[in-house]
Amino acid sequence: MGKRGVVVVGSGLIARFHAQAVNASNKLDLLGFCDTFSPEGAKRAAAEFGGSAWDSLESALTADGVGMVTVATASGAHDEPVFAAARFGVPVLVEKPLAVNLERLDAVAAACEKAGVPLGCIFQTRWNEEFIQAKKRIESGELGRITYAGVRIPWWRDDAYFTGSSWHGTWAGDGGGSLINQAIHMIDWLVALMPPVAEVKAFASSIAHPVETEDTVSAAIRFEGGALGGVYSTTASFPGRGKTMEITGTKGTIEFSDEAIGTARPDQLPFDGHLKCFEAFADSLAGGASYPVSASEARKSIALISEIYRSAGIGPNLSEGKNV
Repeated sequence: MGKRGVVVVGSGLIARFHAQAVNASNKLDLLGFCDTFSPEGAKRAAAEFGGSAWDSLESALTADGVGMVTVATASGAHDEPVFAAARFGVPVLVEKPLAVNLERLDAVAAACEKAGVPLGCIFQTRWNEEFIQAKKRIESGELGRITYAGVRIPWWRDDAYFTGSSWHGTWAGDGGGSLINQAIHMIDWLVALMPPVAEVKAFASSIAHPVETEDTVSAAIRFEGGALGGVYSTTASFPGRGKTMEITGTKGTIEFSDEAIGTARPDQLPFDGHLKCFEAFADSLAGGASYPVSASEARKSIALISEIYRSAGIGPNLSEGKNV
């Protein structure tokens, strides 16, 4: 079987991760970059990583050999590439979050479902061995009745991270602050491993950075079945520490923590998780196992994040009812 041709939409930092992952795979072939906001960025990325450069989605998605597209734009600009992929029948894999709120997520998911186009979301830490083992232990009943599950993401970003970007820390471009951008991978673990969330009480504030969204969040959670939990997320904890998760029950406890390396310098993170993610999506398109992070699975993290924002009283479109 030949390599599957990949178009990367976007040409910024995340697009670089996508390109490196594709180029490291013996299953994928980088066809090039499409950037409707910065055609020059697409040209620079193509010159560095290979392939062609396009300034329109139609040109990119109808190019010869296109077998899938990955979306690596600003979070608030994910929608249009997904709608375009649905129109042109190209399987599409989207960098987290799938969309910045539930209404937009449901719209892109419906478009792909109607067109019969495979849609997945990139949560590369789902391939971490710690997540895989935690899932097995919980499903086996090894922990007994779970009583508490919480995650902590005490990260640091300096002001330049926000002032040097047109979209970081904005509701329109980022969909929120530390919670939806930095903490979302641990939120994803929490909602993937635990029962649905029944209730949230949260506080959020912009304490240390010049942003319109939050840089610090603290939330208390009650899950269906009675277990309690918590989320702490910040980009204002100098110099940045590793993220942690604790899930404990009547017969056992899972504790996870990682190193702080890379938390203050996102450009230094490895791309091997993206590689596993991309190849799993390509394998699913070739008739292999279903890709594990479907639109409905990706929706769970946005539902909890939306409810935390609603409870904390922040955000441009506060919900009247519960999102979880």
